[in-house]
Amino acid sequence: MSSEEKRDEIAAVVEPVFRGGPLWKRPAGKVLIIWVPMTIIGLLLAFFAPGHLFPENMSAEQEDVKTTFILFTALAAPVAAVVWGIALYSIVGWRKKSGKSDTPPEDGPPIRGGTIATTIWLGTSVILVVVLLVWGMAELSSELAPQQNAMQVNVTGQQWQWTFSYPGTGVTSTQLIVPEGRQIHFHVTSEDVTHGFWPVQLGVQIDANPNVTTLISATPNKLGTFDVRCSQICGLNHAYMETTGTTVTQAQFNAWLVSHGASATSVHSYAMSAK
Repeated sequence: MSSEEKRDEIAAVVEPVFRGGPLWKRPAGKVLIIWVPMTIIGLLLAFFAPGHLFPENMSAEQEDVKTTFILFTALAAPVAAVVWGIALYSIVGWRKKSGKSDTPPEDGPPIRGGTIATTIWLGTSVILVVVLLVWGMAELSSELAPQQNAMQVNVTGQQWQWTFSYPGTGVTSTQLIVPEGRQIHFHVTSEDVTHGFWPVQLGVQIDANPNVTTLISATPNKLGTFDVRCSQICGLNHAYMETTGTTVTQAQFNAWLVSHGASATSVHSYAMSAK
Protein backbone atom coordinates (compact mmCIF):
# COMPACT_ATOMS: atom_id res chain seq x y z
CA MET A 1 0.00 0.00 0.00
CA SER A 2 1.42 3.39 -1.02
CA SER A 3 1.73 6.35 1.35
CA GLU A 4 -1.09 8.13 -0.49
CA GLU A 5 -3.38 5.14 -0.09
CA LYS A 6 -2.57 4.99 3.64
CA ARG A 7 -3.40 8.68 4.02
CA ASP A 8 -6.67 8.18 2.16
CA GLU A 9 -7.56 5.25 4.45
CA ILE A 10 -6.83 7.27 7.60
CA ALA A 11 -8.77 10.22 6.24
CA ALA A 12 -11.75 7.98 5.44
CA VAL A 13 -11.95 6.91 9.08
CA VAL A 14 -10.92 10.10 10.87
CA GLU A 15 -12.29 12.95 8.76
CA PRO A 16 -16.03 12.16 9.07
CA VAL A 17 -15.65 11.94 12.83
CA PHE A 18 -13.60 15.09 13.38
CA ARG A 19 -15.00 17.43 10.78
CA GLY A 20 -17.48 20.09 11.71
CA GLY A 21 -15.76 23.11 13.26
CA PRO A 22 -14.16 23.40 16.73
CA LEU A 23 -13.40 20.21 18.61
CA TRP A 24 -16.18 20.69 21.15
CA LYS A 25 -18.73 20.86 18.31
CA ARG A 26 -17.57 17.67 16.58
CA PRO A 27 -18.98 14.23 17.45
CA ALA A 28 -15.61 12.95 18.67
CA GLY A 29 -15.09 16.07 20.75
CA LYS A 30 -18.49 15.75 22.41
CA VAL A 31 -17.80 12.10 23.22
CA LEU A 32 -14.42 13.14 24.62
CA ILE A 33 -16.08 15.73 26.86
CA ILE A 34 -18.26 12.97 28.32
CA TRP A 35 -15.40 10.44 28.44
CA VAL A 36 -12.97 12.49 30.53
CA PRO A 37 -15.15 13.10 33.63
CA MET A 38 -16.59 9.57 33.48
CA THR A 39 -13.09 8.11 33.40
CA ILE A 40 -12.08 10.26 36.37
CA ILE A 41 -15.17 9.13 38.29
CA GLY A 42 -14.37 5.49 37.49
CA LEU A 43 -10.77 5.87 38.67
CA LEU A 44 -11.86 7.59 41.87
CA LEU A 45 -14.28 4.74 42.56
CA ALA A 46 -11.54 2.20 41.83
CA PHE A 47 -9.09 3.67 44.33
CA PHE A 48 -11.37 4.95 47.09
CA ALA A 49 -14.54 2.81 47.08
CA PRO A 50 -12.87 -0.49 48.17
CA GLY A 51 -11.81 1.06 51.47
CA HIS A 52 -15.49 1.66 52.29
CA LEU A 53 -17.12 -1.33 50.58
CA PHE A 54 -14.75 -4.20 51.36
CA PRO A 55 -14.76 -6.05 54.68
CA GLU A 56 -11.79 -5.67 57.00
CA ASN A 57 -8.56 -7.21 55.73
CA MET A 58 -7.55 -10.10 57.98
CA SER A 59 -5.51 -12.23 55.58
CA ALA A 60 -3.01 -11.99 52.78
CA GLU A 61 -5.67 -13.31 50.40
CA GLN A 62 -8.14 -10.56 51.28
CA GLU A 63 -5.43 -7.98 50.59
CA ASP A 64 -4.83 -9.58 47.19
CA VAL A 65 -8.58 -9.53 46.43
CA LYS A 66 -8.73 -5.83 47.20
CA THR A 67 -5.68 -5.06 45.05
CA THR A 68 -7.11 -7.10 42.16
CA PHE A 69 -10.44 -5.28 42.41
CA ILE A 70 -8.67 -1.91 42.27
CA LEU A 71 -6.55 -2.91 39.26
CA PHE A 72 -9.42 -4.42 37.27
CA THR A 73 -11.73 -1.46 37.96
CA ALA A 74 -9.03 1.08 37.05
CA LEU A 75 -8.33 -0.69 33.75
CA ALA A 76 -12.04 -1.00 32.97
CA ALA A 77 -12.86 2.64 33.78
CA PRO A 78 -11.65 4.27 30.52
CA VAL A 79 -13.16 1.47 28.41
CA ALA A 80 -16.52 1.74 30.14
CA ALA A 81 -16.36 5.52 29.80
CA VAL A 82 -15.94 5.21 26.02
CA VAL A 83 -19.01 2.99 25.77
CA TRP A 84 -21.10 5.24 28.00
CA GLY A 85 -19.80 8.36 26.28
CA ILE A 86 -20.86 7.13 22.86
CA ALA A 87 -24.20 5.90 24.21
CA LEU A 88 -25.03 9.16 25.98
CA TYR A 89 -23.99 11.28 23.00
CA SER A 90 -26.08 9.09 20.70
CA ILE A 91 -29.13 9.41 22.96
CA VAL A 92 -28.81 13.17 23.38
CA GLY A 93 -27.32 14.19 20.04
CA TRP A 94 -29.34 12.02 17.72
CA ARG A 95 -32.70 11.90 19.39
CA LYS A 96 -35.70 13.18 17.43
CA LYS A 97 -36.21 16.86 18.13
CA SER A 98 -39.49 18.74 18.00
CA GLY A 99 -40.19 20.21 14.58
CA LYS A 100 -37.41 18.24 12.92
CA SER A 101 -37.80 15.74 10.11
CA ASP A 102 -38.37 12.11 10.97
CA THR A 103 -35.67 11.16 8.47
CA PRO A 104 -32.70 9.76 10.41
CA PRO A 105 -29.24 11.21 9.72
CA GLU A 106 -27.05 9.51 7.15
CA ASP A 107 -24.87 6.71 8.47
CA GLY A 108 -21.16 7.35 8.68
CA PRO A 109 -18.58 5.16 6.95
CA PRO A 110 -18.31 1.57 8.30
CA ILE A 111 -15.35 0.74 10.54
CA ARG A 112 -15.00 -2.58 8.71
CA GLY A 113 -12.15 -2.19 6.30
CA GLY A 114 -10.63 0.67 8.31
CA THR A 115 -7.31 -0.88 9.27
CA ILE A 116 -6.26 1.91 11.64
CA ALA A 117 -9.45 1.94 13.73
CA THR A 118 -9.66 -1.86 13.79
CA THR A 119 -6.00 -2.21 14.84
CA ILE A 120 -6.35 0.29 17.67
CA TRP A 121 -9.53 -1.35 18.97
CA LEU A 122 -8.23 -4.94 18.74
CA GLY A 123 -4.76 -4.03 20.02
CA THR A 124 -6.13 -2.29 23.11
CA SER A 125 -8.49 -5.19 23.80
CA VAL A 126 -5.70 -7.77 23.48
CA ILE A 127 -3.40 -5.84 25.83
CA LEU A 128 -6.12 -5.52 28.47
CA VAL A 129 -7.07 -9.21 28.24
CA VAL A 130 -3.44 -10.36 28.47
CA VAL A 131 -2.73 -8.13 31.49
CA LEU A 132 -5.83 -9.39 33.30
CA LEU A 133 -5.10 -13.02 32.41
CA VAL A 134 -1.48 -12.88 33.60
CA TRP A 135 -2.49 -11.10 36.81
CA GLY A 136 -5.27 -13.57 37.53
CA MET A 137 -3.09 -16.64 36.90
CA ALA A 138 -0.30 -15.24 39.08
CA GLU A 139 -2.73 -14.53 41.95
CA LEU A 140 -4.26 -18.00 41.67
CA SER A 141 -0.84 -19.62 41.65
CA SER A 142 0.35 -17.70 44.71
CA GLU A 143 -2.85 -18.55 46.60
CA LEU A 144 -2.49 -22.29 45.95
CA ALA A 145 1.26 -22.44 46.63
CA PRO A 146 1.84 -24.39 49.87
CA GLN A 147 3.82 -22.79 52.68
CA GLN A 148 6.15 -24.57 55.11
CA ASN A 149 4.06 -23.81 58.19
CA ALA A 150 0.69 -24.77 56.70
CA MET A 151 -1.90 -26.62 58.79
CA GLN A 152 -5.15 -28.39 57.97
CA VAL A 153 -8.68 -27.68 59.19
CA ASN A 154 -11.59 -29.86 58.08
CA VAL A 155 -14.81 -27.94 57.40
CA THR A 156 -18.20 -29.65 57.21
CA GLY A 157 -21.43 -27.93 56.26
CA GLN A 158 -24.86 -29.25 57.12
CA GLN A 159 -28.27 -27.64 57.30
CA TRP A 160 -27.72 -25.16 58.85
CA GLN A 161 -24.44 -25.23 60.74
CA TRP A 162 -20.69 -25.32 60.23
CA THR A 163 -18.44 -27.82 62.00
CA PHE A 164 -14.65 -27.51 62.19
CA SER A 165 -12.29 -30.31 63.14
CA TYR A 166 -8.54 -30.32 63.69
CA PRO A 167 -7.02 -33.63 62.45
CA GLY A 168 -5.05 -35.62 64.99
CA THR A 169 -6.26 -33.67 68.02
CA GLY A 170 -9.79 -35.02 68.40
CA VAL A 171 -11.12 -31.44 68.63
CA THR A 172 -14.34 -30.50 66.83
CA SER A 173 -16.07 -27.13 67.23
CA THR A 174 -18.80 -24.97 65.74
CA GLN A 175 -16.45 -21.99 65.99
CA LEU A 176 -13.40 -21.61 63.79
CA ILE A 177 -10.19 -20.85 65.71
CA VAL A 178 -6.97 -20.38 63.72
CA PRO A 179 -3.46 -19.17 64.59
CA GLU A 180 -2.04 -15.96 63.18
CA GLY A 181 0.61 -16.09 60.48
CA ARG A 182 0.09 -19.71 59.37
CA GLN A 183 -1.38 -20.84 56.08
CA ILE A 184 -4.60 -22.76 56.71
CA HIS A 185 -5.65 -25.47 54.28
CA PHE A 186 -9.42 -25.76 54.57
CA HIS A 187 -10.69 -29.18 53.47
CA VAL A 188 -14.36 -28.49 52.82
CA THR A 189 -17.29 -30.88 52.36
CA SER A 190 -21.02 -31.19 53.08
CA GLU A 191 -23.25 -33.77 54.73
CA ASP A 192 -26.42 -32.91 52.79
CA VAL A 193 -26.79 -30.20 50.12
CA THR A 194 -24.36 -27.78 48.52
CA HIS A 195 -23.22 -24.99 50.84
CA GLY A 196 -20.68 -22.21 50.33
CA PHE A 197 -17.85 -21.83 52.85
CA TRP A 198 -17.07 -18.13 53.12
CA PRO A 199 -14.84 -16.77 55.91
CA VAL A 200 -15.57 -13.19 54.86
CA GLN A 201 -12.60 -11.21 56.20
CA LEU A 202 -10.15 -13.90 55.07
CA GLY A 203 -11.05 -13.18 51.44
CA VAL A 204 -11.66 -16.75 50.21
CA GLN A 205 -14.76 -18.76 49.28
CA ILE A 206 -15.43 -22.26 47.99
CA ASP A 207 -18.41 -24.58 47.59
CA ALA A 208 -19.02 -27.35 50.13
CA ASN A 209 -20.33 -30.28 48.07
CA PRO A 210 -21.74 -33.56 49.44
CA ASN A 211 -19.38 -36.55 49.06
CA VAL A 212 -16.64 -34.30 47.69
CA THR A 213 -13.78 -32.54 49.47
CA THR A 214 -12.69 -29.19 48.06
CA LEU A 215 -9.61 -27.22 49.11
CA ILE A 216 -9.03 -23.53 49.73
CA SER A 217 -6.21 -21.81 51.60
CA ALA A 218 -5.87 -18.59 53.58
CA THR A 219 -3.18 -17.04 55.74
CA PRO A 220 -4.68 -15.00 58.61
CA ASN A 221 -2.44 -12.03 59.41
CA LYS A 222 -4.46 -10.06 61.94
CA LEU A 223 -5.76 -11.00 65.39
CA GLY A 224 -9.50 -10.72 65.97
CA THR A 225 -12.85 -12.18 64.96
CA PHE A 226 -14.24 -12.70 61.47
CA ASP A 227 -17.54 -13.86 59.99
CA VAL A 228 -18.13 -17.31 58.54
CA ARG A 229 -21.16 -17.51 56.27
CA CYS A 230 -22.80 -19.75 53.70
CA SER A 231 -22.62 -18.27 50.20
CA GLN A 232 -24.92 -20.81 48.49
CA ILE A 233 -28.69 -20.89 48.99
CA CYS A 234 -29.09 -24.15 50.90
CA GLY A 235 -32.64 -24.19 52.21
CA LEU A 236 -35.08 -22.50 54.54
CA ASN A 237 -32.57 -21.22 57.13
CA HIS A 238 -29.73 -20.41 54.73
CA ALA A 239 -29.54 -16.81 55.97
CA TYR A 240 -28.89 -18.03 59.52
CA MET A 241 -26.07 -20.41 58.61
CA GLU A 242 -23.31 -18.30 60.02
CA THR A 243 -20.86 -18.33 62.89
CA THR A 244 -17.72 -16.51 63.98
CA GLY A 245 -14.07 -17.34 63.54
CA THR A 246 -11.19 -16.02 65.60
CA THR A 247 -7.54 -15.49 64.80
CA VAL A 248 -5.34 -15.96 67.88
CA THR A 249 -1.64 -16.33 68.63
CA GLN A 250 -0.04 -19.75 68.27
CA ALA A 251 0.22 -20.08 72.07
CA GLN A 252 -3.45 -19.19 72.51
CA PHE A 253 -4.37 -21.65 69.75
CA ASN A 254 -2.47 -24.47 71.46
CA ALA A 255 -4.12 -23.65 74.79
CA TRP A 256 -7.55 -23.64 73.14
CA LEU A 257 -6.98 -27.10 71.70
CA VAL A 258 -5.99 -28.42 75.11
CA SER A 259 -9.04 -26.81 76.73
CA HIS A 260 -11.23 -28.66 74.21
CA GLY A 261 -9.83 -32.09 75.00
CA ALA A 262 -6.65 -32.39 72.96
CA SER A 263 -3.61 -33.90 74.63
CA ALA A 264 -0.40 -31.92 74.92
CA THR A 265 1.32 -34.48 72.71
CA SER A 266 -1.29 -34.24 69.92
CA VAL A 267 -1.23 -30.45 70.09
CA HIS A 268 2.56 -30.42 69.75
CA SER A 269 2.41 -32.82 66.80
CA TYR A 270 -0.36 -30.79 65.15
CA ALA A 271 1.53 -27.54 65.64
CA MET A 272 4.78 -28.96 64.26
CA SER A 273 3.45 -31.32 61.60
CA ALA A 274 3.81 -28.93 58.68
CA LYS A 275 6.95 -27.13 59.72
